[in-house]
Amino acid sequence: MNAAEIKNYIIENLKDKLKQFEINSNEIKKDFDFVQSGLLDSMAFVEMIAGMEQHFNIEIDFEKIDEDDGFTTLSGINELFLKAK
Repeated sequence: MNAAEIKNYIIENLKDKLKQFEINSNEIKKDFDFVQSGLLDSMAFVEMIAGMEQHFNIEIDFEKIDEDDGFTTLSGINELFLKAK
């Protein structure tokens, strides 16, 4: 698993939502925030992460996450998963 695979997984699983919000997948850059953009609410974000944990067979320890680190951005998600592998 690498950053490109993580991004591709997210885009594939959010393709309907991206279309609904008229967001092109090219707009999903490192600093794209899935919650602040309104694309996902906090519960949908947690559900996405849970799906990713299952897909990549990785468990994220949410108690160790510093919410100020931008973990709801693409780069934050990459960091979470790449550190956990």
